[in-house]
Amino acid sequence: MSDKPKLHEAGFLFSQEGNTNGSTSELESITINFESSLGLDDENDGFFVLKTEGWSINGVDELEELFDRIRMVLKSKASRQ
Repeated sequence: MSDKPKLHEAGFLFSQEGNTNGSTSELESITINFESSLGLDDENDGFFVLKTEGWSINGVDELEELFDRIRMVLKSKASRQ
């Protein structure tokens, strides 16, 4: 057994102003966790879990931009190992 702690989850919290229809809060937030059951250090792969009470987008590209930012951070972590 390794003495090094295992990383199982990395969380990312994004926020933005609410939509113009007022159907969400004044401030919207979304948490996107990247998780792995065996540990991100061992698997180097995982899955995304989205949690929000309201997140408005005008197109899929806006959501993809969030994932691109997350991938950039995760890639940076992997290159430092």
